[in-house]
Amino acid sequence: MGPLKIKKPKVLLFDLSGTVTKASFIDGVLFPYIRTNISTYFTENWDTDLVKTDVDNMRKMSKLKPDTPKIGEGLSREKEIKAIGDFVKYCMEKNFDCRELSILRFNIWFDGYKRGRLETPVYSDVAVQLKKWQTELSIKLFVMSNGWSEATKRFLAKTNHGDLNILIENHFDPRLGDLTKKETFVKALQSINQKPDEALFLTKDGAEGNAAKQAGLNVILVLTHRRNITKLEPAHQKLPRVRSFNEIDFTGSKVEKSKKNQLNLLVVLELVRQQSVPMPNRSSQNRHRTLKNEYRIQKK
Repeated sequence: MGPLKIKKPKVLLFDLSGTVTKASFIDGVLFPYIRTNISTYFTENWDTDLVKTDVDNMRKMSKLKPDTPKIGEGLSREKEIKAIGDFVKYCMEKNFDCRELSILRFNIWFDGYKRGRLETPVYSDVAVQLKKWQTELSIKLFVMSNGWSEATKRFLAKTNHGDLNILIENHFDPRLGDLTKKETFVKALQSINQKPDEALFLTKDGAEGNAAKQAGLNVILVLTHRRNITKLEPAHQKLPRVRSFNEIDFTGSKVEKSKKNQLNLLVVLELVRQQSVPMPNRSSQNRHRTLKNEYRIQKK
């Protein structure tokens, strides 16, 4: 798949999972991290107000759910931490969720990032192009996320390509609306005072892309694998798509104009060279053969 040319936008919006990071990062890294580090989290932060609140919340939740492991009163610290771990792991296995458990998950993840145990794997093409688009082309970047904006900020603060938040203007989250609804994108653009035709949305999700398209935005689907294309709804397959950020070529940009100027200069220089250095003609070729023959005779 070759480069996809599109008019340079003033603002660029993009989602994270599957577009900027691997879709498997949450289920393959973040959730397993909770299972293996929950005891460590409570042990290292036991005396903090944050953990005291976490403990109280987990104890209350264990009492509300009759079939879950209980967190008793008056236990030693070690036994209480084990009981909390058993309760949380049970809830994860049974896919039981609530606000208190969500808060605990984020607290554990944030602690992991703070201590350098977690790092968000961002695709290399994403990191390179976001920096180029923001610094060289002056395109404003915005995150459109299905998750909590504070979490996306933390996740992008520590990536394998450094802190990407320095490139990003703002993070939008579900408080703005569902990304599969066009109204969400209308609100986003209104909040930053931008016209839809001056905005570009990058996503792997066909439904999100379709919603942005309905709101008037330019849309590109970023689909690395062919199998992802076959999963698209027929209506979504009509949307422009690329395999990586590297395949997006903005027209009307300073970089593109610079490339054209360089190309024009090379053409001019080549014309000058051709005019100043005569091309071999038939007589010059004959003279060349004569000199070669004379050289051979002299050697003999």
